[in-house]
Amino acid sequence: MVHHPSRRGLDPRPLRFEQGVVAVVLLIGFTFRVELLIPAVTAVLAVSGAVGPRRAPLPRLFSAVVGDHLEPADSLVDRQTVRLSVLVQTGALLVASLLVFLDLGFLAWIVALAVVATAALDAATGGWVEAALYWRLVRRRRP
Repeated sequence: MVHHPSRRGLDPRPLRFEQGVVAVVLLIGFTFRVELLIPAVTAVLAVSGAVGPRRAPLPRLFSAVVGDHLEPADSLVDRQTVRLSVLVQTGALLVASLLVFLDLGFLAWIVALAVVATAALDAATGGWVEAALYWRLVRRRRP
């Protein structure tokens, strides 16, 4: 897991909720062939990336509904890790949305299902797979 307790750390539970919602909504869209859910989820993630993890709509909903009933988080996640993961997912879903609008639904779903896989892993483990892969690639490129 990519947890970095610090003053800038965030409770991962609302963020993992967001990732779970992303995975479930996209899977529902795939199951029922509702391609317009791809751009809808893209918009939600774009807002999340733009306003940051603390102000994102789905994590705020989670915190408003169950936040008062939770004990403090055992570990925290770095806000940059979360933002990077959301940015990678948003980029992939932007490509998928473009494919939807070009009437290439089959290809759009291939890209969207890759996001489903990473979002489900993020939700289940809190590992922020996209950020871990990005940092691994960046480290390999540096001499």
